[in-house]
Amino acid sequence: MKAPDGQICGWNAVEFHEIVLHEKIVSLMYFSDSKGNKIDPAELGIEQEAIDGAYDVTLFEDLGNGQTKLTFIGNEPMESAKDSGQLEGWNEILDKVAAVVAGLTQAK
Repeated sequence: MKAPDGQICGWNAVEFHEIVLHEKIVSLMYFSDSKGNKIDPAELGIEQEAIDGAYDVTLFEDLGNGQTKLTFIGNEPMESAKDSGQLEGWNEILDKVAAVVAGLTQAK
């Protein structure tokens, strides 16, 4: 996780609870140390508003012509996700995924 000034201020880790190929991923993201061990957000000075044990769901829908619609259902309200930086973090993750997919496509 990066602060607005670009400095690393914490880490996140993910537990995957369900993966259905080409359909969905059910996961739980949490704050962690650099080795992936779960930590209390308060240790980072973060007030957590997400519901403990509430999962994120990512759905994939084949639109044809090599296009896929991705729908992300997060575990906290959109306004809170914007304020906490979670929305920006997910956008960063998706940009990285897009770069990997583009590299795989070019390698074919």
